[in-house]
Amino acid sequence: MKPKNQIKILIISCLVILGGLISIQYYLIQNTYQLISETYVNEVKKEIAPVIESPELDSLEDQFVSEIKKIAWLKAQDSINEIQFHLQAQSLSDSIRNLSQKYLKSQWKDYPILKEVQLKFQLKQIVFITEFAQDTILRLVDPPLVYIGQRFDGNGFHLSSGITQTSEDLDLEDENLSTDFFYKHSSTVNMDISNFQQKIWNKMKWMLIGAFCLILAVIYLFYHIFRSFIKQKKIAEIKTDFANNITHELKTPLASLNLIIQSLQKKEVIENPEILDQMIQSMERQNNRIQNIVDRVLESSVDEQKIQLKKVEIVQFLNEFLADYHSENHQIILAIEPKELFLETDTYQLGRVLQNLLQNAEKYSPKGSEILINGFQNHSDYIIEIQDSGMGIPASEQEKIFEKFYRVSEGNRHDAKGLGLGLYLCKQIMKGLGGNILVQSSLKKGSTFILKIPVS
Repeated sequence: MKPKNQIKILIISCLVILGGLISIQYYLIQNTYQLISETYVNEVKKEIAPVIESPELDSLEDQFVSEIKKIAWLKAQDSINEIQFHLQAQSLSDSIRNLSQKYLKSQWKDYPILKEVQLKFQLKQIVFITEFAQDTILRLVDPPLVYIGQRFDGNGFHLSSGITQTSEDLDLEDENLSTDFFYKHSSTVNMDISNFQQKIWNKMKWMLIGAFCLILAVIYLFYHIFRSFIKQKKIAEIKTDFANNITHELKTPLASLNLIIQSLQKKEVIENPEILDQMIQSMERQNNRIQNIVDRVLESSVDEQKIQLKKVEIVQFLNEFLADYHSENHQIILAIEPKELFLETDTYQLGRVLQNLLQNAEKYSPKGSEILINGFQNHSDYIIEIQDSGMGIPASEQEKIFEKFYRVSEGNRHDAKGLGLGLYLCKQIMKGLGGNILVQSSLKKGSTFILKIPVS
């Protein structure tokens, strides 16, 4: 399976597992919320039951029903109109409700929960029937008559409901109005608990914190699994790339040595001192090339103890170093300032960095192009810039080029030989010198490597 497909499958699997975990947690929290809500409501109902069923509230309710029957009879007989009925009914319910409020407050001491609970006894429908008429005096669409407790928005929690039906003789002051009638009303008793949701969430807070922490822990675990997978994949790619590169680097000198050894076994070569000397010199060059590759691998970790800082006249050092550096295929242009400047550095290690950067500039720049070297002081740093005319480095890879064994590639094809150690060594050396190395590059416009050395 391709690495890209493995990463996609890993991501999808993590997301599916995380989604399933969140769904399960949501389901459990929702069910727990409902269970705790029901338990809490039942506890409150049980606690206030003696008050709701008290003789005092029963007496007020009986008084209200008795009086509302009389008002309903007047409305059924058209003795009062609908507006007058609602006004009288509302006045009656307000009067009874005020009495009920006083009684409920008197019970706060014995039932402290009543301070957080609102009760609402209400009539929702009144139907009045006589032998002469039938009338729905209070319809379900009309505002209900709250006669005990308080008015509050919504229905809250349902405590009880009922339908009262009576058939009796209404005893009015006017004997001519006395008659049998059928009276029916539907009523409900509801309860509202202040800050109900907050109370429930407070009861569940530790469970919510635990669930949230569990999800975070799973996300953190998936992140580290994914990160470790990417890291291992990267290490495997670096190892493979390094093996391919070093094999490619060693293949040419080893092949040359093999040819030289075969040639040295020939009689005509042994008997010709001039050819023999050329072969020995060629063997020495190839041996030095192999030794150089091995040394670069062994020196991939710089020991800070090898760096010995001493006071150096940097301008003189640069001029002398660059005067000794020759390029067969490129023109090197210098612009070194000021005339004289002393700073603390290690000229040997700094020379290694400059040589590596100049070799890279030659390697990646077209033949005949210019390599510009600038040196100048910028505040507390001395800056050395090496600018080439190569193809440049993609922005996405500019931070990676200083990693060990990393090489900028185009697909699986490297355009130039190398082990991916040069810039890594430069970075390590500059750290040891107390400075830094940066790169500025644009595709097809070349690259500029910037060395910053602190001025003492």
